[in-house]
Amino acid sequence: IVLSLLPVLVVGGIVYRQNKTMSAFAGEETIRLAYEDLDHIAEGVYAMCAAQEEVLQQMVNSNLNVARKVLEVNGQVRLDQNDSIEWQAVNQVTRAAASVRLPKMYSGDEWLGQNSDMKSPSPVVDEVQRLVGGTSTIFQRMNDAGDMLRVTTNVPTDQGQRAIGTYIPRTQADGTPNPVLAAVLSGRVFQGRAKVMNSWYITAYEPINDAQGNVIGMLYVGIPQESATGLRQAIMNTRVGETGYVFVLNAKGDSRGHYVISDNGTRDGEDIWGAKDSDGTYFIQAICNLAAGLQPGEIGEYQYPWQNPGDPEPRMKVVRLMYFEPWDWVIGPGSYIDEFT
Repeated sequence: IVLSLLPVLVVGGIVYRQNKTMSAFAGEETIRLAYEDLDHIAEGVYAMCAAQEEVLQQMVNSNLNVARKVLEVNGQVRLDQNDSIEWQAVNQVTRAAASVRLPKMYSGDEWLGQNSDMKSPSPVVDEVQRLVGGTSTIFQRMNDAGDMLRVTTNVPTDQGQRAIGTYIPRTQADGTPNPVLAAVLSGRVFQGRAKVMNSWYITAYEPINDAQGNVIGMLYVGIPQESATGLRQAIMNTRVGETGYVFVLNAKGDSRGHYVISDNGTRDGEDIWGAKDSDGTYFIQAICNLAAGLQPGEIGEYQYPWQNPGDPEPRMKVVRLMYFEPWDWVIGPGSYIDEFT
């Protein structure tokens, strides 16, 4: 019996060891393939964002050419130093208001006015919108610092009025220079993503100079970033494993930790900066900080325990991260690890 069992035990031991080795290898290979899949999803979304950003920016740059031509046809922009008007200037960031008196701004012989009614026409900007769509504004320089006041615009307020009287401050809330005004006041055109009132737009701003070459204002055109509805829907339609999805967050500034795109769009705009995982870690802050440090095309990883209502215990989730810097987007496809294994 011993002579019969001995080879069986030896063979059984070898088979057990081989099976254990193969199971470990299969598990590692499964995770590797799952991570590759996550990486391909992240890279695909990143590529879609880059393509969409290029298309939108080219459109805006073309719109700026049209706006400049409309302004030229209407007449040279000038300030009437003999005739001034009072404005209730509102900081678009802090909402602080103050009365300021400025010279009237003209385009040719036409005063740009002080029109807040969307139903009443405003010079230049409405013609630009009629020709190319989007929004347009003429700003007037308020002071030596370079704060810029909207004197005629079709950018709407939350109440549906023209956002005249609001201004872009030279310095942002965190004390850093506003990148739009830093470019324009130095005589350069700004192109890119910018906060317009309460929304993000793909924009172009260029300086308006007087006859002596001084910057006395600026011309703006822009289209809402949210006009890329096809991109948003494509991201929301992307599934990962059984229950995973792709989320997009803002990483920096006042909007850090806010959902740009959530699962099925149900939590878009929500501030989750203070969210904690099952271990009490501020995992959204960790994700945003990790992603913001990635180079273009680089992929990062973050794992955290998460327990949904009804789950008996937390399960580990993994997200692979990319950072699309032009829009400050953290792209995060992810799912539960046990769904891969």
